Amino acid sequence: MQCHDAWEQRKLGDFCEMFNGDRGINYPKDSDMVQAGIPFVNAGDLQEGKVNLATANKITREKFDQLGGAKIKRGDILYCLRGTLGKNAFVDNFDEGTVASSLVDIRPKNVDAQYLFTVLNSDIEYRQRILCDEGAAQPNLSARNLANFDIPVPKIAEQVKIGRYFESLSNIITLHQRKEYGLKTYENRSIHYGTF
Repeated sequence: MQCHDAWEQRKLGDFCEMFNGDRGINYPKDSDMVQAGIPFVNAGDLQEGKVNLATANKITREKFDQLGGAKIKRGDILYCLRGTLGKNAFVDNFDEGTVASSLVDIRPKNVDAQYLFTVLNSDIEYRQRILCDEGAAQPNLSARNLANFDIPVPKIAEQVKIGRYFESLSNIITLHQRKEYGLKTYENRSIHYGTF
């Protein structure tokens, strides 16, 4: 039997940068939204661990450049601090954007991003989030409290294996859900049109 080195426990903020959405006077208003532009992501756009760009509002380059705070990059993790606490998404389908004030942009450094995404979707994150919820009427968590979450950190090679394993598992589950949806759609059409 092979023994593995113990996984180090570290604070999330030790190996991530965190960027809040701009909450100042330049915060985008409805009149700043355009049909095509740079994604301005809110919590509703975080769906099944991904950012749904079809639902995301868009802002102009000029408005984007006026904003301080989060400037999303591919490989970041977007995390909800207010409302649906802990809801999150891995950014792998666009290279640039920003977030609404209810989200924080987590940029992994010295940790595998897919591994960190896996941890942020586990009981490890959930137990700490429940203890740190600061909201009364609406669930609320500060980026400072999130940065203090304890995260197990194995060696980078193990992180990569774990991250890729769960990414593959997620892809398989999604594929099977699509097949199931396709079969149900076929079944419903067959019954409706009497072609069964």
